Amino acid sequence: MSEKAKLIQLIHIGKQQLAMDDFSYREMVKRLTNKTSSTKCTVVELLKILHEMQQKGAKVKHFAKRGAKQTAYSPATGEVKVKSEIAHKIRAVWIQMGKHGFLTDSSEKALNSYMRKVMNRGKSVLTLNVGALNGNEASRFLEILKQWHKRVMLKRLAEKYGYIASAETGYDELCLVFKNYQGVV
Repeated sequence: MSEKAKLIQLIHIGKQQLAMDDFSYREMVKRLTNKTSSTKCTVVELLKILHEMQQKGAKVKHFAKRGAKQTAYSPATGEVKVKSEIAHKIRAVWIQMGKHGFLTDSSEKALNSYMRKVMNRGKSVLTLNVGALNGNEASRFLEILKQWHKRVMLKRLAEKYGYIASAETGYDELCLVFKNYQGVV
């Protein structure tokens, strides 16, 4: 449905809500646009009519068309400049945690939000996203993320499958064990 058709539809809904007779409606249209029918009006004129009806008490809302919503997924490895190559590994671990079902939101936005909570405590210069972490900060954050992932994998393996792994089990080894039990890539 075109925007013009949608506006005409909303205007007719407003006309019904205001219980306007045809004569009053046409007089209002003529007063606002110098036209006798809404079908002959431009989009701007239709918006004027709709606004007038809203001022009179009609409960109709027009939502302007929004552009295509950008996805919040992590960018591909070569697409974005990063201070440290470790940022790519951080993103990979985050995505893996999402695939394993440990995150409610595995988007880049959520990753950056979590990183800001963890890494910006007590700092005067704030880091806004994972790509802006320097080598030392990125290594520290990666280890925090891996420890969290390891903790939740151990808990899930124990609760769901009765598998008890040693706390000394390495992260990569535990990911393989979890993959075998879970069937998750």
